[in-house]
Amino acid sequence: MLEEKKINNYLMRCWLESIQGIVGPNGLKSILNYARLQKYIDNFPPDNGEIEVSRKDAQLLFLSLYELFGQKGVRNLSLRTGKEFSRIGLEGRKNLARTMKAATRLLPETKKVHLILKMCATQTNENFSHETGEDLCSVEEGEDYFLLIYKDHFESDGIVSSNPVCGVAEGTINYVIEWVTGHVHEIEEIECRAMGHPADVFKIWKTKKE
Repeated sequence: MLEEKKINNYLMRCWLESIQGIVGPNGLKSILNYARLQKYIDNFPPDNGEIEVSRKDAQLLFLSLYELFGQKGVRNLSLRTGKEFSRIGLEGRKNLARTMKAATRLLPETKKVHLILKMCATQTNENFSHETGEDLCSVEEGEDYFLLIYKDHFESDGIVSSNPVCGVAEGTINYVIEWVTGHVHEIEEIECRAMGHPADVFKIWKTKKE
């Protein structure tokens, strides 16, 4: 029997706080009721790094956003949630934030982006359990872009779409890159499992957006 996939308590806590900050406490309560995740109403996971939350809970949370707001309506909400998630997460883990800043301070722009993407991949691989033990997230480099590849990202689980749906992940990447470099870089989800692709793939341009 395969072990249940789980995620870091702190990640789920930050996602809930992020959504609540955008839609308000009553809005979050309605979303949790719809998703049948009432156990999180006024009861967020603890502020620690233990991998104890069911991955299915995170998948149901974001699937409910998609179903409640629709593909067009959820796009802006997802991007805002991703950016707010990064802000809350970095503020709550100041040691990690300082490490990321220190590691990238003296690097040129392209190397800053590359290193921060590698750090994002490392954090993903450390904070999500997986029965095979293989890395769930990796970074590849092209001539003028990087690819951030998620092999088993819950945001696209259970959704069939003609367009990419991983706005939370896109917003998260967008915020962290701008936070490190001080510049906005173009980001596009070029493959999505909701569209039938084998992975969720984000293309991040090396040069800042003009």
